[in-house]
Amino acid sequence: MSSLISLPIASHRLSLLFALTLLLGVTASAKKTEPAAAANSGPAVFTDSSAAGLSATKRVAITNVMVSFQASVGDKTSMNGLLAHKSDTSSLIQMPDMDPKLLAAITDEIYAQLQADLKAAGFEVLPEATVIASPSYQKIIKLAGIANFSKFLNRDGDTMLVGASGLKPYLPYNSETGSFSTPSNNGIRIKGWVSAMGMGSSTPGGPSLTSIGTIYELPGLEVDLAKELNAHVVKATYLVTLGSTTASISGRFTRYNNHTGTAFAQVGIKADQSRIAFRTPNGNHKWQSIARVKVAPAKDGDVVVTLAEPLLGGTDFFAVSSSQKGKGMLGLGGGADMQFAFTVTIANAAAYREEVTGLIKDAQTKLLALVKR
Repeated sequence: MSSLISLPIASHRLSLLFALTLLLGVTASAKKTEPAAAANSGPAVFTDSSAAGLSATKRVAITNVMVSFQASVGDKTSMNGLLAHKSDTSSLIQMPDMDPKLLAAITDEIYAQLQADLKAAGFEVLPEATVIASPSYQKIIKLAGIANFSKFLNRDGDTMLVGASGLKPYLPYNSETGSFSTPSNNGIRIKGWVSAMGMGSSTPGGPSLTSIGTIYELPGLEVDLAKELNAHVVKATYLVTLGSTTASISGRFTRYNNHTGTAFAQVGIKADQSRIAFRTPNGNHKWQSIARVKVAPAKDGDVVVTLAEPLLGGTDFFAVSSSQKGKGMLGLGGGADMQFAFTVTIANAAAYREEVTGLIKDAQTKLLALVKR
């Protein structure tokens, strides 16, 4: 038995808080997760770089516009106290079904806006045809290009990788994205999206942890392209978040009582990983080293402007359903002893598109304000 409760809350636009309550002695509720503390210097910051690195030329060549749509976020916890029965709980919020046409429309709109925003910021944007015809660009695509609409993963969970039409999408060398490019230990993902062995995309032509870990030549090829075109190579990456979950256990001696899973579905733009990177003609051929022992801002360029604060939007275009299952007294079945799953669908595609594009355009304005000529 389950119920859906909607409450108004303050956000980018009118939002609804989904509280999903599962009975039979187990509850699942929804809570808003407060955003992480922002960097001291404002909503957008330079990542170990400055605008001075762009002084050599005002020409730019856009090679990659990628919007990563978070498809799942999970949490897992366990209790094994001295007098406790060993038990664990997992909670997963997921959006396994996404409309490629909707995601493509969002990404292409951002691509067009990026070209306009760069021009407004004082840059000369080279035509797409000029970039694609470049031998150096073709080398980049041969080395690192992936299929559009690739199912993949990151530290938060599963993600759908969507590139702008006309440009072959590609991921940066994983040393330039730090620990965010590798999965966390919660082990809760959408079944069949990524292989267990090698962490490879189930999408034909999609990436794997191995493939993005071996393209160490990519930064140098981007510098070569920048030199060939006498233009900074520009890549825009935005991560659209899905929401958050928690899993908890209270009480002792029992396997199933007081297991709780929570989920909050809300669109947003993730800080630290949402960024615009410039690879310069006089840039470093070697990759940029990023900390891998903690989540750190990505730096896949010589000059990188990064969103330092998450942008949070609404939830009123989402529909959420829930389920839960346990392994039983014999402990049969895979996964945690108690598993909560919250499935999100987009009930209003037009409103979702308006919200996501509005948030990304806002982020892009903040980012490019730092490099305006």
